[in-house]
Amino acid sequence: MRSLLVRVLTACAAAALLALPVSVLETDATPAAGAATSHGLTVPAQVTAATWSTMPNTATATSSDQFASRVSCVTSVFCMAVGDITELGAGGFAQEWNGTTWSLLPLPTVPSATATNLSGISCVTTSFCIAAGFATFSSAPAPLIEQWNGSAWTLVVDASTPIAALQGVSCVNVSFCVAVGVGGSNQAIADTWNGSAWTTTTLTNPSGDTTVFPFNVSCTTPATCMMVGWAATDSNVVPWATSWNGSAWTNTSVPTGTETFGQFASVSCAGVSYCVAVGPATAANSSNVNLVETWDGTSWTQDSVPQPGDSGTSLLDVNCFSVTSCTAVGSSATNSGNTTSSEVLTWNGQTWQQATSPNASGVSTTQLTGVDCLTNWSCVGTGYSSDGTNNQPYDIVAPIARNGYRFVASDGGIFNYGPGAPFLGSMGGQPLNAPIVAMADMPAGDGYYLAASDGGVFNFGSAQFFGSAGNLHLNAPIVGIAVTPDGGGYWLVATDGGIFSYGDAQFYGSMGGKPLNKPIVGIAPTPNGNGYYEVASDGGIFTFPTQGGPPFLGSTGSIVLNKPVVGMAVTSAGQYYMVATDGGIFAFPENPSGPPFFGSTGSIVLNKPVVGMTLTAEDAGYYLGASDGGIFAFPENPSGPPFYGSRGGQPLNAPIVGIAG
Repeated sequence: MRSLLVRVLTACAAAALLALPVSVLETDATPAAGAATSHGLTVPAQVTAATWSTMPNTATATSSDQFASRVSCVTSVFCMAVGDITELGAGGFAQEWNGTTWSLLPLPTVPSATATNLSGISCVTTSFCIAAGFATFSSAPAPLIEQWNGSAWTLVVDASTPIAALQGVSCVNVSFCVAVGVGGSNQAIADTWNGSAWTTTTLTNPSGDTTVFPFNVSCTTPATCMMVGWAATDSNVVPWATSWNGSAWTNTSVPTGTETFGQFASVSCAGVSYCVAVGPATAANSSNVNLVETWDGTSWTQDSVPQPGDSGTSLLDVNCFSVTSCTAVGSSATNSGNTTSSEVLTWNGQTWQQATSPNASGVSTTQLTGVDCLTNWSCVGTGYSSDGTNNQPYDIVAPIARNGYRFVASDGGIFNYGPGAPFLGSMGGQPLNAPIVAMADMPAGDGYYLAASDGGVFNFGSAQFFGSAGNLHLNAPIVGIAVTPDGGGYWLVATDGGIFSYGDAQFYGSMGGKPLNKPIVGIAPTPNGNGYYEVASDGGIFTFPTQGGPPFLGSTGSIVLNKPVVGMAVTSAGQYYMVATDGGIFAFPENPSGPPFFGSTGSIVLNKPVVGMTLTAEDAGYYLGASDGGIFAFPENPSGPPFYGSRGGQPLNAPIVGIAG
């Protein structure tokens, strides 16, 4: 088995860097109080990625030895995976997913380099990715950074630390990235991007450690990052982690359990106080085992995880989009048949479980080295397959099933339907200073926010309270709320287009103080959270940030509508729908490559007006919700979204004002 860690350590050893061995009912019940933590929530397993299949791949090169190491996805039609290739002078290996297949991308050559490797990738838009790794010159590595601009890769070779190797990278937005690795003095280094230049910081080794070797980093804000890898004394290798608070890196204490050796290969953080780190370890009986530890903002705790494979198992990457939905990938080996198989473990908020994952046909080795998940599309795993001679990239995908939807009434009552939308509390029956006007789900569906017209915010399940406008004097009432893709913050929007941001939600601009033809009725974030749309009742669309932000794809602002627009929804590809009170649907962009029109209620008589819409998993359809709790599911065919129930025709204490799913 040729693992990612073995390949990286071998390359660095050549550079004189130390390498050591290594069932849900409709409910409107008494509300939950405050911000409940979600680590102990009972969440349906449907929010995890469990049904994996092989992805089409046409990425081939003249070399028979090419490996994908990490993957980063922005939309359902854009993922980027990078790795290494044996062709001398090549700038590493890169492949792009376009929604149909993976294809090979050309990379700039590195002059005079004898070998190159891209070990990490982070994309925040379809036109901004950073890949990090190292190039080898005369047996000594130098940091290697490459940047994607939407059409081509450009080369950045960092000369500030001439003998060093970068291993992982994490970007929060186009103005903040951190790439991490090891320097020639066997110390951790962090290269930081501020939007215009890279700067290098060398970290101090913990007392007693002769070497610190970072493998990966995960940042949720410019002031919150976690870097992981391994630290070594003269006789032992242990997992190592250090956290960034915006000004300094601080080593954290990591429990070692019963393993004799251990290391973190990857880390993923969901919000500011939840991270999961994974890697390989050596048990007391010398077998290879999976190591998984969880960070709660204060300390690390070792998790109990499956240990498949009778001759060893190794996790190499992890991705968490919430505290109740993580996916880890790697490989497991069996003595019988001398094979190495792909391995996938999923976390549902309670336990780690082994998922069934496919293997490449006709080969003895299939190994997964990277994974990334989009909450409204799928998880993608990348790696390679080998028949002992030829090594080729190998990729798998699993949809994330979050079937279900919730209504919220103006009194804060919650009505939930479907296995992916559990009831986690409400404000029904509780005194409110102002009526509820909107709701927004957490990425995994394991929590939600309610927003009142005075800017009050109420959080349930995994949703954390980061602040509200309830104590402010507002120029106009609040009408909408949107959650960041990592669940670590939220935006409120008012009818005048004013924006209020909390947690890790960034302020990118607003229509506050600017003339509007019609009031703003809603807000929707971009898939990566680096911008948002405001929508007005005439269907006017406003994009933020105005420079380098989400594209304007069209609007109804210049046409006469039968009924006013009440909301919008953005697809995983960054396209959008608008819905009117008569259930009319407007999809943008209006061309064959735009989002499909699945149907509407625009031509029928409704008992009550439509108040909002929500997209289904993989953007395969949508639900419309009416003020009487009626539900309309599109497309109306056997393959369309299931009807789980509604409040239509039943008495309500207060009208429905929002829908989320």
